[in-house]
Formats: sequence, structure tokens, C-alpha cells
Amino acid sequence: MNALYGIGLKIASTMFFAVMLALIKYTSTSMPIGEVIFARCFFALPPLLLVTAWQSDWRDCIRTKNPWAHVRRSAVGTTSMFCWFTSVSLLPLPEATAISFLNPLMIVAMAALFLKEVVKAYRWTAVGISLIGVLIILSPRLSGSTGDVGLLGAILCLSSTVLTGLAGILIRQMTKTENNSAIIFYFFVTASCFSLITIYWGWVIPDFRTFGLMVLAGIFGGLGQILMTKSYSVAEASLVAPFDYVNVVWNVVIGIVIFGEYPSHAVVIGGGIVVLAGMFVVYRERQLGVSRKAERQAKPL
Repeated sequence: MNALYGIGLKIASTMFFAVMLALIKYTSTSMPIGEVIFARCFFALPPLLLVTAWQSDWRDCIRTKNPWAHVRRSAVGTTSMFCWFTSVSLLPLPEATAISFLNPLMIVAMAALFLKEVVKAYRWTAVGISLIGVLIILSPRLSGSTGDVGLLGAILCLSSTVLTGLAGILIRQMTKTENNSAIIFYFFVTASCFSLITIYWGWVIPDFRTFGLMVLAGIFGGLGQILMTKSYSVAEASLVAPFDYVNVVWNVVIGIVIFGEYPSHAVVIGGGIVVLAGMFVVYRERQLGVSRKAERQAKPL
């Protein structure tokens, strides 16, 4: 039952994130990206505080032993979010989503570089294959046949994957002293503060409808974060992780129905390669985990 519950939470989180991304793409056509980031983070705080208070103690959100670690992680995460949201405003949703699935494998590479983790050959092979998939996705952009705006969007999307990988490494280090609620809370607070810097370049007073959509983007993003975190706490990560790729389905459907954006052949082929490479790593990790568990159970006391 825990497995089914965890999978259900994970799928629900992907749906919330997909709706959030659609709202961000829609509002970013008329609103500055810095203002959109502020709304996404600031309005995600109320659901986080309410759910934390309901489940345990809201003070878990503010307890920290290393405040500067939160600032570092938030600076990287906010920059990544800026690149990601800008790329979503410039690229078709299916294409941006396909490139973004390089994130998990980017964390694998950075774990080897910065944390000196032992990364086995199959992981490096998956990283290499996923990079080939991304090159296929980018091939129309690199040929110059789709315009400079699309190429800029692709570069920003790739930059976002690198920064997200770096943020993932920082979070891994922080979990030694910080709880999940505090990591999420301080990211939303600090990212909101960082985004205020962009007021200098001009913010826009939104109309009532746009403001409502920006608030909803923040709420959906906050709820998605809560559901995703909860899914990993009730079921094994190796079981839940593959369902992150359900995002592909939601974003392709939303891209077609709402924005009239159909995935190109390059996106379908390259995106498929990236997704398969990521799922192979998850599957292989799960098999190794099962083997290690069996070995431990087989050892005599």
C-alpha cells in the first residue's frame, strides 16, 4: 500500500508541476520573468506552512543549523529558475521539457566531480547517451533554421539543467544537518528576496486575471513540491523516481491543447533517448538495491 500511495503522490506532483509550468508560460508573455519567479516562490509559502503545521510543527520550517548553506543553494536555484522560466517562454513546451530531463543525469555527473562519488560505467554510459539525445533535440536550433530566439531558449534550458544539478549537490550536502521543510521554506523565502532585485529593470502591475494566474502558479508549485517530497518519504526512491517522466505526457498534452505546440520529430526521437537513458539508470539502481538487500538478509547473525 505504501508503494501505491507513493506512486500516486508522485504522479499527482507531476500534474501540479505541469499546471504550474503552463501558467508560468502563459503569464511570462506579459510579465517580467523576475516577477513571475517572485510569485512562484512567494505564493508557494502558504501551502507549505499549512501542510507542515498540519503534519508536524510549522517551526520545522525555520529550524536551521547552517543558514548560509540555504543562501548558497537559493542563489544557484534562483538562477536556474530564471534560465528555466525564460527558456519555457521562448521554446515550445514539449521541447523545453525534453531537454530538462537531462537534470537527473547531470546530478550523476556532478556527484562524481564535486562529491567524489564512485559513478559506475553504466551511469556514465547513460549520461553520454542522454547527451546524444539532447544534441538530436537541438539539431534544428544548431543548424540556424529556427531563429536566434529558439537557440537562446535552448542554451538557457541547458544552463538550467547544469545549475539544477549543482543545486542538487548542494541539497545533498545540506540534508546532513537540515530537514526537508527548512530546505524548501528557505529556498522559497530567499528566492523571493533574490527576485526582488529585478524590480530595478522594471516590474509590471498585472491585471486581476494575470495576478490570479500567478498566485495559482505559486500555489500549484508549492503543492507539487510537498507531494513530491511526501512521495519519497513513503516509498522507495528507486520505485517512485521513474514516474517523474509522466511529466512528459502532461506537458505534451498541455502544449498541444493550450498552446498549439506539437513536438517535432527531433524532440520525439531525442527526448525519447533522454527519457530511456534516465529510466535505465533508475532501473539499474533499483536492481542493485534489491541485490544488496538480499545479501544483507542472507548474512547470518
